Amino acid sequence: MGFPAKALVDDERILLHTRPHATRMIVPVLALFAACAAAGVALGLLSRAKLDGALPDWLLLAIVVVWVLIVGWFTARPWAVWRATHLVVTDLRIMFRSGIVRRRGIDIPLRRINSVQYHQRLVDRALRSGVLTVESAGEDPLDFPDVPRIAATHALIVDALDDADDYRGRDDGSAEYSRRS
Repeated sequence: MGFPAKALVDDERILLHTRPHATRMIVPVLALFAACAAAGVALGLLSRAKLDGALPDWLLLAIVVVWVLIVGWFTARPWAVWRATHLVVTDLRIMFRSGIVRRRGIDIPLRRINSVQYHQRLVDRALRSGVLTVESAGEDPLDFPDVPRIAATHALIVDALDDADDYRGRDDGSAEYSRRS
């Protein structure tokens, strides 16, 4: 699922579109495996206890319902949240969107950004992920956790900030030049 073009203004280019690092899905996948194993063991034990192999319908239904609830809550819901979370860097701003039912969005114009930092733990360094911190004028710093390829993302944002500064400098200079002539 790409980022919707309707969220962009005219002539705005996407420089980076990413989701949180895939390591966020480790626990949900382990929950899926555990739920499947538990349901399989429960069905095996129950069918063994019943020598003719026929299980009561309500017992099968109960196992399936519990399995669906566990998989839905601990696997499908985190996957949907992961898919609905976007960090987008354009040539004009940084956008963060998250949420399925209740959407949350943050837009930070590049011209308002004072500093961009990233932090990595040892495990994050091995996975090349980390926490991106963006500090904008007059606002508290915003942390974006689990950003994949954090060093490259940081470098891209710093480069975009330099390009935005160069563009602003040209605008100021050309406006000054046109006023003089």
